[in-house]
Amino acid sequence: MQPWPGEVLEERAGEIAVAFAALLTRQAGWRHRRVETIAVLSHEEVRRSVSVDFTVPFEHRDELRLSDGEWVVPLAVLDKRKLVHFDLFGEDGYALPLVRSDEVRLIARELLYLMLDIELEDAEPGFDASDLIERVLAAGPEDVEAVTARVDAVAGQAPEFAALARVLTSKFLLCAVLDTVAKRRIVKFAYDEPLGRPDRRSHFYGTQGCTEAASYHVELSVPEGMRARSADIVDNRTGELLLEGPRDSDRPGLHYMASTGAEIEPGLRVKYAPERSGFLVPAMLVAWVLTLELGLAWAFADLHGIARSGGPAVAVLLSVSAVFSSLVLRAGEHPLVQLVLARYRMLLGTATLAAVAAGGTLAFRGSETLLSWTWGVGALVALATAGILSIEVVRAPATAKRP
Repeated sequence: MQPWPGEVLEERAGEIAVAFAALLTRQAGWRHRRVETIAVLSHEEVRRSVSVDFTVPFEHRDELRLSDGEWVVPLAVLDKRKLVHFDLFGEDGYALPLVRSDEVRLIARELLYLMLDIELEDAEPGFDASDLIERVLAAGPEDVEAVTARVDAVAGQAPEFAALARVLTSKFLLCAVLDTVAKRRIVKFAYDEPLGRPDRRSHFYGTQGCTEAASYHVELSVPEGMRARSADIVDNRTGELLLEGPRDSDRPGLHYMASTGAEIEPGLRVKYAPERSGFLVPAMLVAWVLTLELGLAWAFADLHGIARSGGPAVAVLLSVSAVFSSLVLRAGEHPLVQLVLARYRMLLGTATLAAVAAGGTLAFRGSETLLSWTWGVGALVALATAGILSIEVVRAPATAKRP
């Protein structure tokens, strides 16, 4: 997209900032509904698909005019980072122009000066406002802490200015260009987002959007083979539970309406677990079979006599290897599923290797003492694996009936 001529945007930036100041201070008054779908790509990344339903107030429509037939509207506030796989569409699925970051910065600069003038009533600030504003707009992820400290230092003189400056230090305004604002609109956008605190089972997804609309709905698309044991909206600052979601769901949905002006940092806290029959049940059965084979043979069989014939040992080796390959070396699984099941596969792999070692002593006709030790230890390892997997099967959620 070609940028708008600089002189046009600079000429309109002041009036657009006046409208932004009004819209951003009462977002729930004109954004009716925000719907988000979070699709888990891995334990480190998700894809957000957002729909914003809004009506621009009549008194601000002229101020938002960018040119004949073009209006600029702030849709959301996003973290300052490169937008990956970003899409922006209107109601009918057609692509919409996105205001570039350097162009939004012109409006944000005017917005900060406007907020400062309103608070100080044109009095001279007791700090270098121009330098602070430029540092806020230019701040990158590595500058947030230092710039925020400077903003906090002036909060006593200009609290509203400081509140906006804190937001614009770490975030930016996502603005779309629309062909009309004379009616109720629905705009959709989607992008990939990295997770700041990736974990094996418990994930946290920011839901700051619930403070940006009168009604907020979020839905989580859980990877196949997994269930969300819990999905709750909590305050990231205090850990307070704001909304309890469904349990053991393959697609939990939560509807939340934040209090206007609430000082919270809401987020979706999700705890994952593998489904019962996907991997755990077959792995448990294999572990018990290995336990019986190794344990009964160790207790009752003449291992030294069997060692004279390599046939049974080779059969054991081949069957165990086949089971190991089918359960442990699976391809095409979701990255999060692989991560969660890694320790269970390690357990099963350990039991399998113990069985292979026991079979190997038969195949190579080991001594009676060596046979006794390898088969006895192998039986204990398989028993411990079977016990752990049995407990996990009992604790795991049932498999979801997916369409």
